[in-house]
Amino acid sequence: PAQTSSSNSSGRARSEGDGAFLMLTMKDKYIRKFLHFVLFPSKVARYSASFLHMLMSEAFIVAQLTLELGRQMALVPGKKWVLMLLRLLVYSALLMPGFIQVAFFYFFSSRVKRSVVYGPNPRNRCDLYLPPGVEAPYNLPVTIFVTGGAWIIGYKAWGSLFGKVLSKEGVLVVSLDYRNFPQGRIKEMLEDVDRGIGWVINNIHKYGGGPTNVCLVGQSAGAHLSSLALIECAEKLHLAGGKGSGKASSWTPQQIKAFIGVSGAYDMDRLSDHLNSRGLHLSLLNAIMSVNGATCFEDISPATRIFNYVEEPDKYSSVVDSLPPVTLLHGKDDDSIPYEHAEEFGHVLERAGVEVDRIFYEGETHTTPLIENPMRGTGDRLSEGVLSVIKPETDFKSSKNRRLVPEVLIRLALKVSPF
Repeated sequence: PAQTSSSNSSGRARSEGDGAFLMLTMKDKYIRKFLHFVLFPSKVARYSASFLHMLMSEAFIVAQLTLELGRQMALVPGKKWVLMLLRLLVYSALLMPGFIQVAFFYFFSSRVKRSVVYGPNPRNRCDLYLPPGVEAPYNLPVTIFVTGGAWIIGYKAWGSLFGKVLSKEGVLVVSLDYRNFPQGRIKEMLEDVDRGIGWVINNIHKYGGGPTNVCLVGQSAGAHLSSLALIECAEKLHLAGGKGSGKASSWTPQQIKAFIGVSGAYDMDRLSDHLNSRGLHLSLLNAIMSVNGATCFEDISPATRIFNYVEEPDKYSSVVDSLPPVTLLHGKDDDSIPYEHAEEFGHVLERAGVEVDRIFYEGETHTTPLIENPMRGTGDRLSEGVLSVIKPETDFKSSKNRRLVPEVLIRLALKVSPF
């Protein structure tokens, strides 16, 4: 009875949340009209009103994520999360000069198309980062980027630095947003990622992208979700009644040229205790990963799902054949998700017959490939790794990118980083 009550309560909470989002959307429509036609009647002023509305919407979502994170963390036992939150605030303050410059690019650059709708659910939006040039060529290589955020604070704008750097090299980058906990649990997150990938495959040609040259990149929790979305899609396509059974996806794994997992979480069963020790309490993780009120880490662990292919090769041979080549990038100094988990996942993929390449970087942490190195303007191994797969002819020299933050601030940020 307690479980039923909890399930009903969570269902009501989600319904209320969706209802609130719908009301907010309706209000936004009238707020926008008021701004456009009453306060800002001229064309220039209307543009300013549109930008102001967009800025307010983005700020509202970030504030909402921050408040929700605080609310969820306050519910878990222990106070380690308080220390982690303080470290996060100091870390962000030290890197603020770089974040401000990236935010300026995100909000003002004509190369960024923000909040393009890809589905009907809350947070079904994506940002597109276009290569420079008035007349960008068609059939551009495309990278779909699924951001991390511990399944709680993921947001599409977190991919803006990656999109800025990679798009300058002639790659069209799509940063997907998706529902986070408690707005959605693992099932809803996977549903959003699956829908977002399908939208890109079927619509990116309208923006100059080549639908036959699409690379899927996931970082941290995003690597977990995107790799699991690939597995689910393949099983829906080739198995009857398997774990991936259900409504067919609007894309196929064969349409993905390669999957690149960066600092990814692939074995939730083995990672749960480690994440608990890092501040993501087990009760919260169980809630995030629950399906229909029950949690089974094995079902939502890419490593465990792939291990089934090793044990039953005949049953899963068509699934394995449909999966794209996999590249796993991981820093050896990653304390959030130890690189050994990626090493073991790569070994399981190899045993199953999936083409896999494992690259482990000395001295790299959970965030340096995505944040600190691009801000340095040198040693951007993430962009190098992606370009070597999707655009191998590119002679990428990260040293030509401008430094965004002084080295002393980056070193201090690394010392206090909670990641």
